[in-house]
Amino acid sequence: MKGFAVNKFNSKGVIIALIIAIVGAMAAAWYFLWYLPHTPAYTLKIIHQAVQDKDADEALRHVDIKSIIKNIVEREGNKYVDTSTPLGKATIAATKTFGPALIEDVIRTYIEDPDSFKSESPTNDTTTANDDNKSMVDRLIEGRLFKEHDVEVKNLKSEDNDDTATVTVTIQNNKKNMTKDIRVLMRHLGDGTWVIYDIPDIEDLYTITRK
Repeated sequence: MKGFAVNKFNSKGVIIALIIAIVGAMAAAWYFLWYLPHTPAYTLKIIHQAVQDKDADEALRHVDIKSIIKNIVEREGNKYVDTSTPLGKATIAATKTFGPALIEDVIRTYIEDPDSFKSESPTNDTTTANDDNKSMVDRLIEGRLFKEHDVEVKNLKSEDNDDTATVTVTIQNNKKNMTKDIRVLMRHLGDGTWVIYDIPDIEDLYTITRK
């Protein structure tokens, strides 16, 4: 009778362990197959992969150029243009109207044919070998900007608020010994992916990625 009780207890233990294993597997599947692909951070990975694949349509599907230009101009425009004058107002209006199409064309060309952005190769072999003399665009095209650890992504966190999210990317420039947090604002597209609509710290992004 005692042996029967022990066997019954062991059977229950096996069943409980099996249930835990099944639930754990389901939770892992949900996390990796559904949750992660629906996060804003995962959309950044989609954009990165699209750039690697030279798929401009897929990359631009997740970047709202019109909203980004509009937000940057409204936030930063008065730093460079006197918006109190008719000419200044016209410049801002023209930038909002024509800027998105021009920027999108540039981004599309960069993704599809990055080599077209390379500057002319110097004739001096010593200069060519010295990465410090190469532009940020050259180093980005060659994959050196991040892969050579001049610049590293040190941390990435996301704060979701229903259909919008703020992804904060901590970027470190090892040559400058400088670290900056870059905010990327995103909104949900409705199909599980997200789109970037503003980069409030774009000036900091430019500063931290320069050589």
